Amino acid sequence: MTQKIEIEALSQSADDPQSRDAAQCKDEDLRRRNSMLERRVERLGIQLKAAQGEMDLLAHSISHDLRSPVTVISGFSELLARHSAKGLDEKGRHYLDMIAKSTSQIGKMLDEVLSLSRMSQSEMHFVPIDLEALVKKVVHDLDAAKGDRRVDWEIGSLPTVWADPTLLREAIINFAANALKFTQSRDVACIQIGGQGGGQELVFFVRDNAMGYDIKHRERMFGLFKNPNSMAAVDGTMALAYVQRIIQRHGGRTWSEAEPDAGATFYFSLPNHSPRAAFRPNKR
Repeated sequence: MTQKIEIEALSQSADDPQSRDAAQCKDEDLRRRNSMLERRVERLGIQLKAAQGEMDLLAHSISHDLRSPVTVISGFSELLARHSAKGLDEKGRHYLDMIAKSTSQIGKMLDEVLSLSRMSQSEMHFVPIDLEALVKKVVHDLDAAKGDRRVDWEIGSLPTVWADPTLLREAIINFAANALKFTQSRDVACIQIGGQGGGQELVFFVRDNAMGYDIKHRERMFGLFKNPNSMAAVDGTMALAYVQRIIQRHGGRTWSEAEPDAGATFYFSLPNHSPRAAFRPNKR
């Protein structure tokens, strides 16, 4: 009996014009709010794309516009060294050498700005990638070019990820090469590449026993021309800024941790497109 009364009450409520009007108003309000939100997201997307285009155009223009005066400075310094070096003392020759090295560094930085601009505009092609196999191939290539240095590589078990193969390879190369470069002062370089965690994102790291850096400079590590080390130390490279842009284009993020003279760890994440992706203990 009670169930019959409840059913009749619901039926009457459904037939009530006021109830129908209230429900219809709620639906229309919800649709209106969703439409406004979609338009706002669309506008923000257009603005973001325009801002990125302007930044890429600026980077491209800076690279080309600065190359000419840098080439002139480099050319005239070479001419001066060739024709007047004998009339210069040791300090004068040192100054010329510093000019040559500095213009060479600026040239490299301009090339990297241009590469960053081109990479930001390139089309991406996502495919499943065996990250562990990719890392081992990169390490093998870097190891073959390290000369007589002693380098202890430790590669963890890494899952398959969904990424652009060309760009992800560039990111791994830059991360590993950065660790290899900054461990040059160590008798034995120890570089570990692995992963941790899971859930909605997969987190990977490249850890080294290099000089490290003061943690207060952490936010500057991935910025253009903002490396906390001296220009001579970084040799004009912007590898980490390049890597950050690659990871951002994949929907991931980058960050780092370090202590002075205690090494550094650089992290990057990628969206987890497979619930089966998992990490196992590291292995040599």
